Amino acid sequence: MKIAGIIAEYNPFHNGHAWHIQETRRLTGCDYVVVCMAGHFTQRGEPAILSKWNRVRMALNCGADAVFELPAMFAVRTADAFARGGVSILGGIGMDVLSFGSEKADLGLIERLAQVKQNEPTEVSETVKYNMGKGMPHVRARGEALERYLGLPEGLLNQPNLILATEYAKAVHEQFPDMALCAVRRIGDYNGDDLGEYASASALRRAFAKGEAQAAIEAIPKTARAFATPDAMHPMDDMLMLRLREMPLEALAGLPDVREGLEHRLYRLCREASGREALLEALKCKRYTWARLSRLLTHALLGMTQDEVNDHPMPTYARLIGARRDAGPLLGELDRRATLPIASSAAQLREDACFALECRATDIWSLLHDDASQRLAGREFTEKFVRI
Repeated sequence: MKIAGIIAEYNPFHNGHAWHIQETRRLTGCDYVVVCMAGHFTQRGEPAILSKWNRVRMALNCGADAVFELPAMFAVRTADAFARGGVSILGGIGMDVLSFGSEKADLGLIERLAQVKQNEPTEVSETVKYNMGKGMPHVRARGEALERYLGLPEGLLNQPNLILATEYAKAVHEQFPDMALCAVRRIGDYNGDDLGEYASASALRRAFAKGEAQAAIEAIPKTARAFATPDAMHPMDDMLMLRLREMPLEALAGLPDVREGLEHRLYRLCREASGREALLEALKCKRYTWARLSRLLTHALLGMTQDEVNDHPMPTYARLIGARRDAGPLLGELDRRATLPIASSAAQLREDACFALECRATDIWSLLHDDASQRLAGREFTEKFVRI
């Protein structure tokens, strides 16, 4: 039995994601596709527009055979931590292949980038330091340094999926060197606004936010559309601003990836800004990208700390949250192969600190809704396992 794994957010699931699953089957010849999917907050620090249970239903109706959860401890993190967490879970349950989308489906280039990142030459490190000294964000500074070192066209590495693809390859090399890699060319523009057949997830989110649901639905597979309309959500400003203003300076300094005195700016500006967007605008500068700062604010909202992150360098469980009814042979094989404990019930994880953060994230996400049934606490324990 050959099993391929995919790491995803599906925020929301769309035609490009269905095509990725289909291409994964074609290119790898796999018997089953397993997805490791982020929960209610994304890598950019934003709340998902649909519940994870509806996103699981969309994926299972469009080609995935089983969906495991990427815990918030890894999902709402930098690209390297996001990739490390997903690879650890998929490798820990025995995937033969990791498939990922990329603007450049050039596996040779991705492998070269991963090797340089693993054993970074002094020349690259010095160029990164020099670029950051000029005020560049770390991602851009490293991208330009690698382009220069490898003789690549300017701007080639400043592409989100290629950055993630490199981190996936690096994580596979370090953790599961026998796992094969499959690069699938991404269709469409990652941040494009067009609402064509292969519209990006960001374009769909913007369309839903503007009330253009019908146009957005056209970019979602027909078998997933029943689960695709998001409920109206409130901004998380009030919860976030209260949380930030209650935190002493030392607590802000203890948030993940806070350094260079950023806590002092955050302490001052959260008292001057009226809400999340205004705070991000005030905090943003050449050194700190919007995505990094957005994650930082969500870390504060969720109560994540650097100490907690340090205590959980890798996932310690693989939580199965949905599967197709005909996936029995797959689940049996995963049980046989797994080196990570597989849990399909929240009760099995009740005492786990990483899962406690997941429960907190879901409870906070639920409070962003008006619907009383959505706002209940403890939904991680009351929502049923998804079976299609």
